[in-house]
Order: sequence, then C-alpha cells, then structure tokens
Amino acid sequence: MLEGFKKFSQHNFERDVINQKGLTVIDFWSESCVPCRQLAKILKQLVEEVPDDVTIGSVKAEDNIELLERFNIRTTPTLLFIKDGELVETRTGVDRRQVIKKLVETYA
Repeated sequence: MLEGFKKFSQHNFERDVINQKGLTVIDFWSESCVPCRQLAKILKQLVEEVPDDVTIGSVKAEDNIELLERFNIRTTPTLLFIKDGELVETRTGVDRRQVIKKLVETYA
C-alpha cells in the first residue's frame, strides 16, 4: 500500500526491524480497509517531515499472519513503533498527522 516505503514481512522483519537501531514505524494494513488508505496518505506526507534515521514501512496484514499473532494485532490499520528492536507504542485506527509526528519525535 505504501509505495516507496520499506515493505516488511515475516521473512525480513527480524533482520530489518528488530535487529536495527533507531525508530521504525510499521503500518499494518489490508486491501479492503478504507481507513488504511487514509492512514497511508498521512504517512506519505509524514515521511517528508521525520528525521532521516526514522524508517516508515508497511506490512500487508493478510499475508503476514505470524506477525499479527506476534504483536496481538486484531484490526487494521495498526501502527507499531519499534525503537532499537523493542515495541514502544501501538496505535490502532487513523490518527491525525500531528499525533503521529509527535509520537515519532518522542521516540526518535
């Protein structure tokens, strides 16, 4: 869904998220989810406003059931904020851009 953003899956999640330093924001989305499309637009705007060392990526929920179970994700969209391999925040639904930006600033 987020063209140009890093695409994560259960195959690269450990290497590209858990074993990395810094903040990674992961959008769990599904194709039939209208709010997911709204959040994707917000994240596309936000990527221009966050520090370069913050990674924003996406996980297609229905293709990555193991990750859904691992992080107890029950609905899309869900945003995970992972800092230095540790989950620091989980958000469900669509937040305003300013709210997400403030969370990035808090954890970056």
